[in-house]
Amino acid sequence: MAEGCRALEALVFPWVCPICEQPGVDSPFCESCRNDLVNASGLVCERCAMPLGPWSNQVGGCFECRGRPLGFDAAIALGPYEGTIRDLCLRLKRESNAWLAPWLAKVLVDARAEVRQVPADSWVVPIPLHWRRQWQRGYNQADALARGISKRLSLRLAHPLRRVRSTPHLASAGRSERAKVMREVFEVRRRQALGGRTVLLVDDILTTGATCGAAARALKRAGAARVVVLVIGRAEGIPLK
Repeated sequence: MAEGCRALEALVFPWVCPICEQPGVDSPFCESCRNDLVNASGLVCERCAMPLGPWSNQVGGCFECRGRPLGFDAAIALGPYEGTIRDLCLRLKRESNAWLAPWLAKVLVDARAEVRQVPADSWVVPIPLHWRRQWQRGYNQADALARGISKRLSLRLAHPLRRVRSTPHLASAGRSERAKVMREVFEVRRRQALGGRTVLLVDDILTTGATCGAAARALKRAGAARVVVLVIGRAEGIPLK
């Protein structure tokens, strides 16, 4: 019955790939574009998800993160924040494109086996917006992605984090400035059963890691044992000032 309904729905409302505008099959993405997304990652640093060359030294991290405290234990990205992935991330920032979130979450989980290997009692936690920005926008793409990931992995979606300070837009800020601005921005709500858990911390883009690092530190202070950042795009080229 369910298969018949899906077939009828696909006939009446056929998918059109948001990347190439060709027909999609069982999802918005056509087979070719979905394969490109699944294989977008390539060789990356296991610590910070930065794309690497074939001869890169990964002992203790990569050139980007080696010797630098990150706050989180590992990061996993669907791929570099460029081309198609950049375009999809920009689309996802608009609430009218929220329908993309569960499909991108599915591709991320299917593409990266390590996401599927977390403990069964892990929590999926989105990076929250400040209440004022949440009220203005009415939508948080990190939460939409987290919902898709939690459903795909059959893990609990939780919202233990609270953003206690509003921050300016940091698109042009370097690493040091971002870290300074994000210090003590997040708190964990009271009576959260985080003790010993693995947390999958979800956002759309990872740049310097200042936001995810600040959130991860708050989760660790509340008892989380391990924090793994999950994002769609891993950005490069952020100034190191």
